[in-house]
Amino acid sequence: MKVLIVNNFLKNTLGGVENYLETLCSYAKKNNSELIFKWYGVENPKTSWYQKFYNAKTTAEIIAEIDAFQPDIIHCYSIGATVTPHFMNYAKKKNIPIIHSFRDYFYICPKNYMLDTDGKVIVEHNHYLECVLHHLPKKNFVYDSLLYWKQNYHKKFIRKYVDYFITPSERLSEMITDEFRKPGDTLPNPVLINAENVEIIEGEYLLYVGRLDPEKGVLTLLKAFQKVLENFPDEKLIIVGSGSIQHWLELYVTENKLPNVLFLGVKNKSNLKELYARAKFTIVPSEFLESYGNVILESFAFKKTVVISDLLGIKNEVIAHNCGLVFPYGNIEELQEAIENLLTDRALRKRYETNAAQYVSELTFEKHFIQLKDIYSKVMNKFF
Repeated sequence: MKVLIVNNFLKNTLGGVENYLETLCSYAKKNNSELIFKWYGVENPKTSWYQKFYNAKTTAEIIAEIDAFQPDIIHCYSIGATVTPHFMNYAKKKNIPIIHSFRDYFYICPKNYMLDTDGKVIVEHNHYLECVLHHLPKKNFVYDSLLYWKQNYHKKFIRKYVDYFITPSERLSEMITDEFRKPGDTLPNPVLINAENVEIIEGEYLLYVGRLDPEKGVLTLLKAFQKVLENFPDEKLIIVGSGSIQHWLELYVTENKLPNVLFLGVKNKSNLKELYARAKFTIVPSEFLESYGNVILESFAFKKTVVISDLLGIKNEVIAHNCGLVFPYGNIEELQEAIENLLTDRALRKRYETNAAQYVSELTFEKHFIQLKDIYSKVMNKFF
C-alpha cells in the first residue's frame, strides 16, 4: 500500500510532527513493511499572505506527486500554512481516500490556545466576533480576522474531501467529531526515544523540555522555582529548547538573581537521552490546551515522573495510571507545592516512576505502527 504523506514541512525542519514522520518513514523502510511512504513538504516556511489562503505552487507540486507516486491513500498531517488543502479536490477526482491527522486544536479555534480572555477553556466555537475579540492569543483585529477566515475557508475543503480522521487524544477526537461529523480514530502518540544504551541515575536536576514561547508556561515555572529555592537552595533547573521569549526568560533569571538555572538550547535525541536519564523529574507547565504531550511520554520512558498543568491532553492518563502530579495551569503556588512534594516524598516519586514506566511500555512504535496499518486497511476496505 502506497501512502502519500502531506505535511507543511520536510524533515530538515524537524519539529514534533516532523520528528514523528521521520521515525514513521524510517521504521517502515527498516522493517520492509508493505506500507510505502512518500513525504511531501517544503523546505522554506516563508509564504506571502495570499499564499496562506491558496498556495498555487504547493498545490501543483502535490498534484504532480499524486500523478507520479500513484498513492492508495493520502495522509495529511500539519497543513494550512505552506500547504493549503486545494489538492484534495484533485485527489477525489482520482478516487483516492484522504485521512487527516489532527495534532492540535487549530481547526476548532484558529487561535489554537482554546482559552478565552478570562482563562476559561473553550468548549464551543461558533461565533466569529467571539473568537476574534475574546479568544487567546490576541494580536490585532485585522490579523485575527484574516486568520479566522483563512481557517474557515480551509475547513470547507476538509468537510468536503476528508474521509477519516486520526487524533492522539479522546478529548480532541470528540471535538473533531462534533466539528466535522466524520468517522475517525484516537491513536495515542508512541514513544519516539527510549532508554537504550543510557544509564538511568537517581537524578541531579529538574528538567523542562520544549519551546520557549509564552503559551508554554516557562515563566510560571521560573517563578515557582524561585519559591522552591527558598526551601531547597541547592536544587537545579535545566531548560532545554528555544523560542520567541528565550531572551526574556534569561533576563528574568538574571534580574532576579536565580541560581542554578541553566538554558541549554535545542538538543538532539542523543543529548536528550542523557538529560532525561539524569533528571529527577520533568515539568510541563503548558498554559494552552495541548492535544497530548510527547515530552511526558519521553520522561516516562526513562522512568521519570512528571509535574504537568491541567491543560495537557494526556492529563487523564497521568491521573488514571498514577504517573505524576497535575496542577492548575498558571498557578505558581500549586506548581511550587507539586515540585516540593516530589522532592520531599521519595516513596511517592518512586511509585509514580514505576507506574510511568509500566504505562509507557505499551506505547511502543511497533504497536503504534500496527494500529496505523489497521486504520489504513479499514479506510481502504470502506472506501472500495
